[in-house]
Amino acid sequence: MTPRLPTSGELRRRVDERPGGIEVTVRVRRDRLDMFQLARLSYGVLGEARQLLAFSDRVEVLSPSEVGQELRAAAASVTELYQHAERGPE
Repeated sequence: MTPRLPTSGELRRRVDERPGGIEVTVRVRRDRLDMFQLARLSYGVLGEARQLLAFSDRVEVLSPSEVGQELRAAAASVTELYQHAERGPE
């Protein structure tokens, strides 16, 4: 018996309706006229939101505050790493 693959509608529903997780509201800077767009994102666990750092200052987390704290901690860690690297190996 061959397993049945989910249809695109079923797959989308599984992603959109996954249980638990964290709902994140962000403000995205648009290139034109220094405008912003609100977006709502869903992550399974807090650490997944770190991928927002790839967008640099183009995305600002508005809520929840725990996600903003996670991103600040990650950014501080990376900053420390590269400041240390500039001093050279010890």
